[in-house]
Amino acid sequence: MTPRLLAGLLFASLVAGTARSAPPPDVGALLAGKYDNIAQTKSDANVPHVVVTIERTPKPEWTLWAVHVETDATTSFDQTWAMELRKEYDGSYALIPSYQLKQDAPPSAASFDGSGWLSLEACALRGPFAKGRLEGSAEGEPCVAVTMSVGARRALLPVGYVREGDRLQVDLNLRGARTRVEARRSD
Repeated sequence: MTPRLLAGLLFASLVAGTARSAPPPDVGALLAGKYDNIAQTKSDANVPHVVVTIERTPKPEWTLWAVHVETDATTSFDQTWAMELRKEYDGSYALIPSYQLKQDAPPSAASFDGSGWLSLEACALRGPFAKGRLEGSAEGEPCVAVTMSVGARRALLPVGYVREGDRLQVDLNLRGARTRVEARRSD
């Protein structure tokens, strides 16, 4: 086998191994909605009140996730993440979070432009999609390392999720501990 042919085969295998395709068109509709965990807070006082609003953007593979956390009656925190959903080479899906360096106001989903966002690829939420159920989780150590630059907002970064039926389970690192938020569609 000639070196040129060998190099060509190697290149082709690398390109094929990293090829990705767009997610199914119905995934944006599956994710979109407003989800509230008020019922969970009534049964577990240790879990803060969380509202996650997921909006579709003009780009079908992107959604905006506005996370609102109320830690007590007078303290709340807000952060919006741009999430890019893509189908990976192995058939699984990845939800890749991105953030704005200085988010002074909530971004508009209708005028979303991904160029102003910084990718947190190491925090990709990877997992399966099948018949109305989408889920994923981030690998711990790479995500922790890359989110150090995000600062305190990283507590509001989803590190795991399951979306099915009228519920959205989201894992957040609140108060230094992974916390499962059990939210229901409220819109």
